[in-house]
Amino acid sequence: MNTMKKPVLLAVSFGTSYEEAIDKSIGAIENALASAFPNYEVRRAFTSGMIIGKLRERGVYVDTVKESLGRLVDEGVRDVVIQPTHVMPGGEYELVLKDAASFYGRFDSLKTAKPLLYSEEDYEAVTDILLNIAREYDDPDATVVFMGHGTEHSANAGYAKLQRRINSRGYDRLFIGALEAMPSVHYIRALIRLGDYKRVVLHPLMIVAGDHAHNDMAGEGEDSWKNIFESDGMEAECVIKGLGEYADIRRIFVRHSAEAMTE
Repeated sequence: MNTMKKPVLLAVSFGTSYEEAIDKSIGAIENALASAFPNYEVRRAFTSGMIIGKLRERGVYVDTVKESLGRLVDEGVRDVVIQPTHVMPGGEYELVLKDAASFYGRFDSLKTAKPLLYSEEDYEAVTDILLNIAREYDDPDATVVFMGHGTEHSANAGYAKLQRRINSRGYDRLFIGALEAMPSVHYIRALIRLGDYKRVVLHPLMIVAGDHAHNDMAGEGEDSWKNIFESDGMEAECVIKGLGEYADIRRIFVRHSAEAMTE
């Protein structure tokens, strides 16, 4: 007897080799999606081949997007919504779209939702969230710096857009930087030197607090953001917490999934 397969909500993340961070951020997003959409089965896929490889060496298996979609075809699933958990609609997001496009026609319905920062509504919501985080460290002697990953893709302009939103709210002690693009840590450092700050709070602007947060932001190497600011005589406090750990961030992904389902 044929039974109707439950539709699948495929949560697609870049991934991390920090398994505890997977549970705290990626798992939390997946749980929020499962709670919001009980009629869907939530599955997981990662886009980073390097991270998938590292995890498989430890006996932890996570599919790529193509592997996940191929598995769903084989299982007879007919309806799929892909929810990327990437911050920007950059190269990783475009790869998700490309992988999804290669499966068009093999499902009755295959839809891809938006990443975290896509619409004006998203930028407003994330600005609110970052300001709320910054206010937890409300001290005239302190500034808060969020470290994004950065990309050569045009989506990198989203960091400056987010900064303008923050500045438009009249809050001048919160800065957005990027690890591998502009605004660089040295650009942010120059801006902070213009103020009379004694302390900097560093926080990842990434879904997961993984290798970049632990090493590039908070590590002991001389080029870590922590040590760069400490070399300026500032006290540096590092918050090892991915954006996925915040309920308000998870609500944005839930909204994006709901929007995709009704398209």
